[in-house]
Amino acid sequence: MIILEHFLAKKFLKLELAEWLLTFLIISYSIIFSYFLIMKFYSFRVGAWDMGILVQSIASTTKGQLFKYNVELYYCPTGNYFGVHFSPILFTVVPIFSLIPKVETIIVLHTVILSLGCVPIYLMVKNSLKNRLPALFLSAIYLLNPSLQGINWYDFVPQTFFPVLILSATYFLKKRKPALFMFFLILTLMTLEQSSYFVAIYTLYIAWELRKWIKTTQIRRKIWLFMPIATLAIAIFWIFLSSNVKNALNPNPPEELSATGNFKVLGVNNTAEIPIKVLTDPTSVFKALHYDLTKKIFYLLMTLAPTCFLCLASPIAMLPAIAWLLLALVSNWPPYYYIGFHYPAFTLPFVMIALIETLKKLSGYINGQKLDTFLTRSSLFLLCVNLILSIFASPLSPLQQSGDWTNFRDYGVTYPSRIDKTVMEVLNKLPSDSMILTTGIMFSHLATDDKAYTIPPLNVPSERLYKKTINYLFSLKYDYLVIVYYYWDKGDACRLYDNLVLGNSEYGLYIYAPGLEIYKRNYQGEFELLSVRFSYKELMTYGGIITDDVTSESGMVIKFKSSREWGNFAWYGPYICLLPGNYTAKFKIKVDSLPHDGKILKLEVWSNSLGRAIASYDVYPEDINKTLTWHTFTLQFNLPSRITDIEFRGLEVANNVTVWLDYVDIIPNTIQQS
Repeated sequence: MIILEHFLAKKFLKLELAEWLLTFLIISYSIIFSYFLIMKFYSFRVGAWDMGILVQSIASTTKGQLFKYNVELYYCPTGNYFGVHFSPILFTVVPIFSLIPKVETIIVLHTVILSLGCVPIYLMVKNSLKNRLPALFLSAIYLLNPSLQGINWYDFVPQTFFPVLILSATYFLKKRKPALFMFFLILTLMTLEQSSYFVAIYTLYIAWELRKWIKTTQIRRKIWLFMPIATLAIAIFWIFLSSNVKNALNPNPPEELSATGNFKVLGVNNTAEIPIKVLTDPTSVFKALHYDLTKKIFYLLMTLAPTCFLCLASPIAMLPAIAWLLLALVSNWPPYYYIGFHYPAFTLPFVMIALIETLKKLSGYINGQKLDTFLTRSSLFLLCVNLILSIFASPLSPLQQSGDWTNFRDYGVTYPSRIDKTVMEVLNKLPSDSMILTTGIMFSHLATDDKAYTIPPLNVPSERLYKKTINYLFSLKYDYLVIVYYYWDKGDACRLYDNLVLGNSEYGLYIYAPGLEIYKRNYQGEFELLSVRFSYKELMTYGGIITDDVTSESGMVIKFKSSREWGNFAWYGPYICLLPGNYTAKFKIKVDSLPHDGKILKLEVWSNSLGRAIASYDVYPEDINKTLTWHTFTLQFNLPSRITDIEFRGLEVANNVTVWLDYVDIIPNTIQQS
């Protein structure tokens, strides 16, 4: 161990080898997560809340409009982000974004800022435990932590800055550097107004950390005697400052902006009542705790298990995290107790600080060479635990499937499909600084435009505010309407069409692809027709599997074998909207065997609203030249009117036949604007 420590201490180009390894960890993590987050963005899995909000706020600032955004006008009619959240730390992002004004810039920054939290962790462990190898292991543990990766997998938000800043403040507290400690503490407060409450509780840890040192230090360093009081005073001042700034920019905030509804089961009328309710009404507390109990227990395990619960042995350091965990446990709002959202940013740094404190305590009972062995083995054990947790709890884990919200918020890696690329190409055709109205999922791809708007989901945040916001949005005159029916906001797309396009000659069809409609105001020219391709990402299967296939064009295919358990529906969906006109559907499939008699499967264009097939084709053995070879089957169909739930299905698969689907191409031939 001593030899290894000396080796890690050797310097190369002014940095120790251990520091080069730490840099490698940060760069590797940042590259990997940035890449997959950008792929997630390109796959249209990032929406207006919260990525679109932050991107538009930052983009508008670079254009001279201070943190203006259009997403939450129901919360803040002035459209200033600081009217909802006071986050001056965002000023640090503005100059970087102005150099490369793209959403991808924010995604990379989000990842890099989070990953930098391992730097103060490394320095704290190195200085507290006098050992570089455990310092590297704990830095890696931080990067592997399910809470950190969950925050990272979520959108960029001001809380992104919280871990690295409070960890840095703690490092300089331990180094007894008051100026740098206070600098990072103020930066921590600048992340979000709620940070003030965590810093106020953190004051107890500051006093605990300084309790022995103040007694023994020289008179000239007695400034630290006042540091806990000064920290508490600054936190209280910041609470009033942030409140006044928000009130100035948003003087009449709606009651829905408060988080009272997030504690409806607890039965409070104001969040300030929560402590009193907890102390005086055990029945309501029990009901609140029991709400979503399984998920809350899972959340606790994911928060504490990465430290093997050692963090609980340092309760003073854990106090801010404990405060949040207690608040989350009596809440009825899942984002508070769900891994994959941004709120664990308020617990993660304190969990790591408490872990370091616990290891420091344990090392006090061990002397000499055994100490190095203990620290190395214990930190290595923790690293192994986190590696095992990552197999299940990392958003990049192959065990995670996109769209599955069972344990985490939409984990799983995806790559942009042909449709995703088509939509992005179309969006890039729209002139910059155009006034655009679209739906939530599309908005993040248009958020660099300060004139882009989105309609909120139905009755969000309340029926009252929804109606008020919709009436305002539908009264504006837009250059373009972007309506896309492929994704989760199909209902919003239908409402946009029904209110602004249907029966209104003001907007003319500008670009059309099956499931994608772009309308331009006062446009009467020829519209552009585009084809789309549905593959494993857009189509659904019940009993089939999605698997790799190097012979396919999409790289991934739907594979299905008929059975009594699963029936004979191989694939279906995606329930898109098609305008009236003539279309061609091309199914690319292959099979592994041919039945002796009867058909192999049926290909079908179907509508549930019509209750019938619009077109169908029965595939027989004579249609297949060779098994395990791709064949394309074509269906022509006509729609006399606009239909919003078109499916392209494969069904009635013959027994003992395995069928693979590569894709379905939908080609609009002639279209009528409805």
